[in-house]
Amino acid sequence: MSMRTRVGPVAALSIAALALVGCSSGTPSGGTDGEAVAGEQVDLRWIMSADSQAEIDVWNHLADMVTEEYPNIDVTFESAAFQDYYNKLTAMAAANDLPCIAGLQAQRVPDVGSLFMDLTEHFEATDFDIEAYESSIVEGLQQDGKQLAVPYDLGPYVLYYNRDMFAAAGVPEPTPGWTVEEFLEAARALTTDGQYGYVVDGTPDQWLPYVLSIGGDYLSGGEPDLTNDKVVEGFEFVVGLATEEGVAPSIPSTGASNWPADQWRNGNAAMYVDGPWQLINAKANVPFEIGLTTIPAFDGTSVTTMSGTGFGVTTTCENPEEAWQAISVIIGPEAQQYIAEAGRGFPAYEEAQQYWYETAGVEGAQEAIDTALETVNTYPTSPGWNRLSELMRQYAVEAFNGSKSPEEVLSEVQAQVG
Repeated sequence: MSMRTRVGPVAALSIAALALVGCSSGTPSGGTDGEAVAGEQVDLRWIMSADSQAEIDVWNHLADMVTEEYPNIDVTFESAAFQDYYNKLTAMAAANDLPCIAGLQAQRVPDVGSLFMDLTEHFEATDFDIEAYESSIVEGLQQDGKQLAVPYDLGPYVLYYNRDMFAAAGVPEPTPGWTVEEFLEAARALTTDGQYGYVVDGTPDQWLPYVLSIGGDYLSGGEPDLTNDKVVEGFEFVVGLATEEGVAPSIPSTGASNWPADQWRNGNAAMYVDGPWQLINAKANVPFEIGLTTIPAFDGTSVTTMSGTGFGVTTTCENPEEAWQAISVIIGPEAQQYIAEAGRGFPAYEEAQQYWYETAGVEGAQEAIDTALETVNTYPTSPGWNRLSELMRQYAVEAFNGSKSPEEVLSEVQAQVG
């Protein structure tokens, strides 16, 4: 696939036109009707989730790349923890304080897609090749025929494991396609001396792969359907890892962000589910060898979910042309190579994906991801999914501590989301 041509630099005007004006959407210092005069200095705010300083450093580096390409554009990066990001985004919209550029996860399009403008006209005006990006996540970032964001990453949820713990326990390392029986056997053997074989919380990202792998579906007619038999069975399996098998800890009532990842990184659990985008955090924070494999198969079937995120221009942005220029750099080939080599995410730009595998340096990672993508569910969601996820995180505590059954918890959440 040929490399695309990025939008050309904006022609410079007189020095008298250069002035900094700091407003929420990057207001220019001149022009009419809120449009920047070509070459004027423009300040743009960019918001994206980040759960570590390593991630923030990556985004700041990309912001600097924008200014290198377009000296008249200065991008200031803002962040929020992933758990809080979409609530913050809607609150900023209500306060008319949206940054010009924002991250958008495919699963959140039904909730916040209305905050983003259609980028199609910018593609056409700048000969931007959207077909150079993975089609599944490109489609995931569309709504009502509008392309709301260009993806920078995607990836199937896979199972991360601590290779050192497997070796110390004398447990064979899992291979893609391993069975649920092999998973349970390993989890039992790895649960010892205050350490657990597995860790999970109540968010749908963590347990829906088990529902899908047993042949279930969590939507009916595009709406949440959490009380059908297969969803109950899949959620019961995951909760039972803590309440019956004892191979996973109960989850905390605090609803701490990234709690399963923290338990795994701290060596308190041998396995957990996450996406390739977490590799940078893992490599920067763990003292052990990392392995990746697929979600265990039930009767020969392993189906995982996927996710991906892109960047779009918000509808209140007063400098949409400059915002698009900034995005064209942030998700451009050079930036995608940088993202891959930094391990931040599995690139949506197809030509950059091999850099990720080379940088990952994790034996079996490509096989695990390729195998997962063969049967991946694209993880469509419904309006209000962010609220559903938060309710599941909140109410699942009662299932994991045994005060309510998994079915009762699902019924309570279903009643609230409708």
